[in-house]
Amino acid sequence: MIQILSRTVRVASTICLLAVGAFSADTSRNWQPGTLLETEKQQVPQGSTKTSNTEGTAKDKGNKTDYSQTTTSTTTQDYDNFQVYTIRGDNKTYVARERLLFPWSKPANVTVGEKVKYAISKHTLYLLDDDGKQHKAGISKVSVNAPE
Repeated sequence: MIQILSRTVRVASTICLLAVGAFSADTSRNWQPGTLLETEKQQVPQGSTKTSNTEGTAKDKGNKTDYSQTTTSTTTQDYDNFQVYTIRGDNKTYVARERLLFPWSKPANVTVGEKVKYAISKHTLYLLDDDGKQHKAGISKVSVNAPE
């Protein structure tokens, strides 16, 4: 009984530490307001994959055997999918690309022309979408906004 209680306390304290760590990671970002100017999906070719299938048959003709084979080859193009975001902040405009790793990956749920929250860390832009989910995108272009 004491071992079960001890294990429960250890599991609960581990969960609390993970929750505090996750909370502190979110608050450490310097979130800034911006406007989403445009978004675009890009498919970048990454090469191709060739698949070959060979089938063979052998026919017995008494004292000799006839062999035959058929080979079928298929080549498919491989793409990397990206979602590109253009965000205008107070002083700078950022263009950043989020790599969508899987075909079922979804880009940020954001609306063009609306306010968004973003944070910059080195060459990475973090975007907070309308569902409160963070998206990580590599910054590909930065420009200074013209004074109004």
